[in-house]
Amino acid sequence: MQRAQALAQQHRCDTCHNPDFSGKENVPRIANQREDCLARTMAEYKDDSRHGYDGSMADVMGPVTAAQIADLSYFLARVR
Repeated sequence: MQRAQALAQQHRCDTCHNPDFSGKENVPRIANQREDCLARTMAEYKDDSRHGYDGSMADVMGPVTAAQIADLSYFLARVR
């Protein structure tokens, strides 16, 4: 959990998704979502098979490894 929390801070997930990952306006809530859906969505942004509104998620996910995606999705699924 600490490793994933550090990754969320490193990649500044809280900037767009809010500090509690609740989302805002057209930025989705990522807290307390299904872990498998989070992992799939992040992987799709990384491999550019899912397109966001402005491409920023593809840029953010570019350097994130598959293991880090697993850590992040585990962490975010448990944020309440």
